[in-house]
Amino acid sequence: MNMGFFDALSGGGVSNEPNFCEYSESFSDQPVRITCDTNFAASLPCTAIPYCVKIQIQVYPDPSNPDLISDAELNHITTVRSILGQHLDGRFVGQGIVASANMAFLIFYIPERRAKSAGKMLEESFSNAFRHTEYTIQLDPEGTQYMEYLFPNAIQLKQVENNKILRKLRGYGDDGSTPRPIKFHFVFPNRKAALEFSAEASEKEFAYEDLTQEAAPEGMVLPRYHLVLSRTLPFNIELLDLVDEYLLDLCEGYEATYRSLETDVI
Repeated sequence: MNMGFFDALSGGGVSNEPNFCEYSESFSDQPVRITCDTNFAASLPCTAIPYCVKIQIQVYPDPSNPDLISDAELNHITTVRSILGQHLDGRFVGQGIVASANMAFLIFYIPERRAKSAGKMLEESFSNAFRHTEYTIQLDPEGTQYMEYLFPNAIQLKQVENNKILRKLRGYGDDGSTPRPIKFHFVFPNRKAALEFSAEASEKEFAYEDLTQEAAPEGMVLPRYHLVLSRTLPFNIELLDLVDEYLLDLCEGYEATYRSLETDVI
């Protein structure tokens, strides 16, 4: 069974429906659990909802693990998020939980017509709260707050994708530990760059599989070239992090896009 899938943020067919992913980050050497609506990036700059509402609330860590919060605390955050979402009339784009700092933050983007009333609503909602709460409302059509605090970098995006595939493999009884062929898909601006990339990658045991021409992206004239390489590896997240880092770095020198990877159930 084929487990490949294409990056939701690569060319063509990007959905504006929320698409939440979770990953781990580190702020000031403190572990953070991030939840991010990656599809929001495709709507930037967001002129329809240009105001960013960032809410910071106090949370309590799990006594058994100070880097995590309990299910009860997680339910509390979900309840707060749901109530705020009903009143802000905008889009929830993600949250971060910094359990070791007793803090979580929620980020929404809202229309200009709601910016003034949102401040009053938040002030009234939190005035008698028994937990410390802060909020800011600022004009941010470029999504600066979203990109800085929520959106994963290229390696983290690949890690999210790889974890999705691994969960599917496990659903079929495959834990990923058995080495298997993994195919890697790339897109290049010209055929020469694709062949040179393939030759350099072969030094790291990547095998050439296919090279096909694709139609020019919308608004462009020249076609693109879709290269497929393969390498036999266990589907191990830590190992794939290293592989993805190498491939992303290599892509930069060839103006290439690392589109996706795929594998089969073993």
